[in-house]
Amino acid sequence: MRKIVVAYLLLSFLLGCQPDVSRDLQINQSFEGEEAYWVSKSLDEHLYLIFQPWEYFAQEPFLDTLPGCPEITRDPLTFSVSLDYDRPGCSDIAVERKGTVSIHYGGESTTVGDTLRLSFAGYKREGTELVGQRLFRVTEALPLRITLTELTDSLRLIHPQGSSTRLKPAYQHQGSLQSNRLVQIASQGQMQGRNWSGNDFEVVVDPQKLLSIACLSEPLPRAASGTESWTIFRAADNPVTHELVYAVTAACDSKTTIRLDEGVIMEKTP
Repeated sequence: MRKIVVAYLLLSFLLGCQPDVSRDLQINQSFEGEEAYWVSKSLDEHLYLIFQPWEYFAQEPFLDTLPGCPEITRDPLTFSVSLDYDRPGCSDIAVERKGTVSIHYGGESTTVGDTLRLSFAGYKREGTELVGQRLFRVTEALPLRITLTELTDSLRLIHPQGSSTRLKPAYQHQGSLQSNRLVQIASQGQMQGRNWSGNDFEVVVDPQKLLSIACLSEPLPRAASGTESWTIFRAADNPVTHELVYAVTAACDSKTTIRLDEGVIMEKTP
């Protein structure tokens, strides 16, 4: 009789723990969804810059459209441009930025085979710090279309609370032009990395993400359509896959729907 009572108490204890385990799983997946959205937003931020020709950074009308009103320095010897956000040229700033972003061109004009480099020096956006650099190779240069293949080997994002994410994107970015003006960016491909929890992950962008003209020069541009699938490889569990689905309702009123592996749906704006 005593054995039966002990077994009953043990079973009751285990069943009583199940809701807590479920809650922990939900917290972990929500955490992963938040990180995916944060990474995606950080990577999209500078795509607008790398499609701009070297000479545009000497034209006042174009400079007035740059979010954050950075101070611009051009070096004609190295064909590089530095955007300094520590000394902004305007007071009405929607998104807080600090530090410097530099674009290094292969020459005065962009040709097939050139490598573009985007580097960061103490750069932070709303507390998120980017460490490292992004590399892009020009694989197509036509009057109405430029295609860049991303070759970034190691980029690190540091969260304001100290957690970091390591990224190795292998995307293809295609910029569409009208009258020498960038009107759309389409991105597709894969990315690998390691997340806040120390787990490896893989991202597949398919169908392609589209950043349209209405959002390109916004303080924080977001995709108007497309899907990212994030697969997290946990050490002791089966992989889980979360989806980020992008949509836009009007102009640049964008929305990201995060569909977690467990079935929970989260929505983010912008």
